[in-house]
Amino acid sequence: MQRLSHLLNKPNLWIVILLLAANGAAWIFALTPQMTRVVEPRLEPDLADLRQKLIEGGHSGERFTIVITNQEAEETIAWYLQGHPNVPFANPRVQIHPGYVEAWGEARLAGLRIDLHGRARVELRDEKPVVIVEELGLAGLVVPDAVRQRIQQELDAQFDLSDQQLPVILSRFELQEGQAVIEGTIR
Repeated sequence: MQRLSHLLNKPNLWIVILLLAANGAAWIFALTPQMTRVVEPRLEPDLADLRQKLIEGGHSGERFTIVITNQEAEETIAWYLQGHPNVPFANPRVQIHPGYVEAWGEARLAGLRIDLHGRARVELRDEKPVVIVEELGLAGLVVPDAVRQRIQQELDAQFDLSDQQLPVILSRFELQEGQAVIEGTIR
């Protein structure tokens, strides 16, 4: 009995027990089906109209304004994901705030469903949108800065628009509470 008492007084034992419990809780959370909100895949109407005009051609010089709400952003992301089944992401949720966007969803990695959370700013540079990842979380844990910076580098490389001419010239990209306002001109 005294040996057990001596063992329970060791702080390292308690640290190991806490780490094992936290690890077990994380696995239970990752493997337990969660109630998810299903978002209808639908391209936001103003984006659909702009897309159609770009496909048709002959609209050079026309100005456009697009206002996208939180729900419309979620539906547009779901629409995009529906057409790209190789992207291991589902159930998007978006909240647009002044100056930044928060997004949640699920990733499927190695057969596991992992909750994701991100926060990003979007800026216009040379009439093109640039996404800056400010925060990234997986399964409720914040990803370390070094990992976030590496992911930012990959995003920058994948979406490098510096040498490409977009079919639109963006003059405004403003994030307001609950919506994004995008204005520009068709090239």
